[in-house]
Amino acid sequence: MRLVETFFRILETERPDEVEAAGLQEEEAVLLGRTCTVLGILFHGRARPRGRRLGLRTRRVSLRARLDVAKCAVTAGKAALAGAPPALPADPRPLALFLSHAAFWRERRDPDRGDAVEYEHYFDRLLPEVAASGDLRVFVLAVGPRAAFRRRGVADRVAEWARLHPETGPYVHVNRYTSPRVLGEMRRAAARARRAWRALRRSAGLGEAFSHRGVGFADLAGPDLAGTLLRQLPWAVRSYEEMSDALAAIRPAVVCLYAESSGWGRAAIAACRAARVPTVAIQHGILYPKYYSYRHGADEADCPRPDRTALFGESARKILLELGHYPPESLVLTGSPKFDDLVAAAARWDRAQIRRRLDVGEDERLVIVASRHRSIRDTHASIGADFPALVRAVDALPGVKALIKPHPAEPEGAYAADLRAAGAVRVRVLPPGADLLELLHAADALVTVESLSAVEALVLRRPVLVLSMPTHLRDLVEAGAALGVPAGADPTRALRDMLFDEAVRSRLEQARARYLRHVAQGVDGGATARILALLRETAGPRGVVGLGS
Repeated sequence: MRLVETFFRILETERPDEVEAAGLQEEEAVLLGRTCTVLGILFHGRARPRGRRLGLRTRRVSLRARLDVAKCAVTAGKAALAGAPPALPADPRPLALFLSHAAFWRERRDPDRGDAVEYEHYFDRLLPEVAASGDLRVFVLAVGPRAAFRRRGVADRVAEWARLHPETGPYVHVNRYTSPRVLGEMRRAAARARRAWRALRRSAGLGEAFSHRGVGFADLAGPDLAGTLLRQLPWAVRSYEEMSDALAAIRPAVVCLYAESSGWGRAAIAACRAARVPTVAIQHGILYPKYYSYRHGADEADCPRPDRTALFGESARKILLELGHYPPESLVLTGSPKFDDLVAAAARWDRAQIRRRLDVGEDERLVIVASRHRSIRDTHASIGADFPALVRAVDALPGVKALIKPHPAEPEGAYAADLRAAGAVRVRVLPPGADLLELLHAADALVTVESLSAVEALVLRRPVLVLSMPTHLRDLVEAGAALGVPAGADPTRALRDMLFDEAVRSRLEQARARYLRHVAQGVDGGATARILALLRETAGPRGVVGLGS
């Protein structure tokens, strides 16, 4: 629907006599042609989709949905074989359950001891701080595979399925709570979803429902409709029921999570609401107006939203109030523990030593590149299309070196083909587990597209260049706190100005201070303490909440 409306707005503004499709995907070209037909514009391009191809895609979705149920059955069998997780020791203190993603557990060097320690990418030092507080217990429940989905190869999948006993680690995986009851609920949900799907496919009203301004797309939506009904709904039921069983076993006083607007996050919050367990969400990235999962109408009061949400600053609060219609009392400005960590690290780490370890000379300018190579959905931008131009720009500037920090969910090999094709001389890729905060400390500048690392760089007083504009970091560029380069444009001049032009760097520094006051609350070292206080307050004096009490 967004695409059709976009086509209408472009064509109604430009008023062409003819339109020719070039470089569009098949479904996009078909929708453009249908929009032209409604507007009476001559169209040159594919008029009809390949029905057989769409039918095959729909059948694949249907088969995968059946496989999803089979996989749940296997998981339930392995959970029964492993037995229930060890019972928690008797302890009168309230328990805080942290819902984590297994793929975001990493290792890094302890700056004091020098050995490797495990940490959670988003909760980070909040977990040890809560554990050390003395008045709250900590339990970490993880979801998803250990390898992020874009780095998860055949070997990872085989190892996961061949493992009969749960792996040891800093968390208990939610699969330990995949009980026969959960399997039964998923099977029933899958059967209901399949009946609904069959009825909808035969419904005379489907074509009318799947249309916008006279442009129909019911035939194109077949695979996605099947995916939503046959896969997403049963998966959501499974997630909800697994969380319900986990809550019944763990009996927390409060649940803390991030990515609360994701499918798993919504299911977890709904389960917590049913069990009368309060929830606290932690902002884990920059919020944008186009984050559609955070947008809710005023009449969506029943949407699973956290009881409290800890936010970086006023910018995020404004978005959730105006676009999400969150209750004002549920939003708490705490600042970001990661931002506080950056300030502390700047005083603790040896910048010169880090640069030597990275093979960066004293006189070289180090640029850190942190972005997704490929976007996770069409509402997000990525660096892939503009990456070759960036490589050429770095190699064209003497004394400049670039190091790429891959996104935690992507493999380092995502950049390899572009680097080979460009014959890169002074650009190389680091392992995905490289410590971004340490890299920013060693850097002279950051290049990104729409990563939280942009704000982290500003906290460290590092200038930022945003490629592929416009992106979700548009506000940062418009505020003058970063330089921007339009999608497809040569970034060489902007990169040179950011690194070497003192007048430009001075303007960026002045705008940086103003921008941070709006986006990040404090950066005063107190964010973790404020979140800890919020957890205590939300857990309340009752300790265990609900669950049959």
